Amino acid sequence: MKITDITVNRVRAPQGENAKSFVGRPGRLILQIHTDEGISGISEAGRNLKVVRSYLDELIKPILIGADPRRPRKIWELLTLGDGQQATRYPSQIVGSIDVALWDITGKAAGMPIYQLLGGARRTEIPLYWSRGNGWSKSPEQMLEEVQEGYDKGFRAFKVRMDWRDYRQDANPTKDFAIFKKCREWLPEECTLGFDANCGYSVSTAIEQGKKFQELGIAHFEEPLPQYDYPGLKQVVDALDCAVSTGEQEISSWRFRDMIDLANPDILQPDVLNVGGLSEMARVYEMAVVHNKPVMPHSPSVGANSMASLHLYATITNAVRPHEFSEEFTGPAEEVSKLYQEPILPVNGSISIPDRPGLGLEIDQKAFKSMLDE
Repeated sequence: MKITDITVNRVRAPQGENAKSFVGRPGRLILQIHTDEGISGISEAGRNLKVVRSYLDELIKPILIGADPRRPRKIWELLTLGDGQQATRYPSQIVGSIDVALWDITGKAAGMPIYQLLGGARRTEIPLYWSRGNGWSKSPEQMLEEVQEGYDKGFRAFKVRMDWRDYRQDANPTKDFAIFKKCREWLPEECTLGFDANCGYSVSTAIEQGKKFQELGIAHFEEPLPQYDYPGLKQVVDALDCAVSTGEQEISSWRFRDMIDLANPDILQPDVLNVGGLSEMARVYEMAVVHNKPVMPHSPSVGANSMASLHLYATITNAVRPHEFSEEFTGPAEEVSKLYQEPILPVNGSISIPDRPGLGLEIDQKAFKSMLDE
């Protein structure tokens, strides 16, 4: 089997009656790797079509056309580390999108789901948590309405995100806490609620907020500090009793190694695209097992990359927490699923991974063509 082409296209955000708030938003980038045996692998790339397409057309395709796609780890090493002939090292998001599609092809060629290729699933039904963000622009009442939407859909685990980012440090911690308090007091006791500061606090504010979250009951306190502040994160972790999590922005297993050594967070949260694909994410999980760290990945959006993340998550024994799920960046799941022949949708806050080959997803070509946004 040989790679014959690699394409990337933008598909529009949903336009249906249930997706009015998504009309006009940028769509997703669907990457496909095609082979001479008619098997194609899919993934989702970054957000900038020109950048991704330039990398593919100018640099990646000349290297990979003609290569055997059933060797994803070898290709990952070529693109990330180079070799004697090819010394260029490509961004982790570019490598991640290629890697996910290669694993999809490998599974389809073998007639096996990806979780089987990765050693077999500990479970194939994965609980999800309903994740809602842009808290910086919402009132507590508005965020509660969105949490209630998830509850009505059958979800029983939740997270509220502030989306402050590291350049808006300590912008409005009082309102942030009011949002968490409003949602926590409404949710039944058995429903878990996490809080994501999205890198928005200083050390002192993170500790102050964390102690107040603890009193109300918090499932995990995510990204309290800018992602580069490992010494500061260590101070926060040591000062709090609740679980502190981070890692979605890390771009390699080496960065996770340093983060564990210097900051010692309670929970590791790799993102399958940011970290460089399934090949590298698997190394992070192995490291988590060695260091006795729970994992809880950041790959929330409906589609191919979320399914890739779920396939790997299913194989990990210490993957006992819910996997993130959000429709905010893609539109309603039932609308997004129209892109695929046999969609995989959550039911009552859980998702079942089928035993179909690869990711378990095949693009509906008619629907794909109707959604193209060039």
